[in-house]
Amino acid sequence: MSWVEIAVLLFVTIGPVRASLVYLGLTKSADAELKRAIAFRTVTVSTVICVVFALVGAAILAGLKVSTEALLIAGGAILFIFALNLILAEDKDQASDGPPPAPSLDVATFPLAVPLMASPHGLVAIVAIEATLQGVADAAIFVALILGVMAINLGFLLAADKIFAKIPPAILKIFLRIVGLLLCALAVQLIIFGLDGLGLIPNPDIELNG
Repeated sequence: MSWVEIAVLLFVTIGPVRASLVYLGLTKSADAELKRAIAFRTVTVSTVICVVFALVGAAILAGLKVSTEALLIAGGAILFIFALNLILAEDKDQASDGPPPAPSLDVATFPLAVPLMASPHGLVAIVAIEATLQGVADAAIFVALILGVMAINLGFLLAADKIFAKIPPAILKIFLRIVGLLLCALAVQLIIFGLDGLGLIPNPDIELNG
């Protein structure tokens, strides 16, 4: 995968959209200071989790005796299911029947950081990508991309009120469908890499008609 593809994959799996929407609902009655504190803690916790997964992914694989190809195929399948949910699932009302819970810093860790921002499918993607990297330089670039996405996440949370106030719900739904379609393609690519590593399909770099 190219760095552009990896950046896009990170953005759609650990990006800000879903966490920002829930953040808006959970902090409606919070003052500006508490909103900022929740935003910073959410991103801090998510960053630590994602960077740890990025740095020790290979060790996890070795300890569990899981091959890179198996992880790529499993990760691609999970990502594909998540992407189909984005494209096909009916919109669900996030509001509950009762009054919303009182805002507190606790919501920063759960559900905002985990499982919304540092999402399970995002962590699978991080470990799968990490398994394909070679050398310290690649690992450093990968961590930098994660930090970049988290910086975008923080900006989205801090400006969530202004951002979503100007975006019509219909446009947001279209955006989520496009993201889901793109994620489907990237998930299939992960599976192709895994099958290619097992020698089950021709090398995609070789033209079949050549």
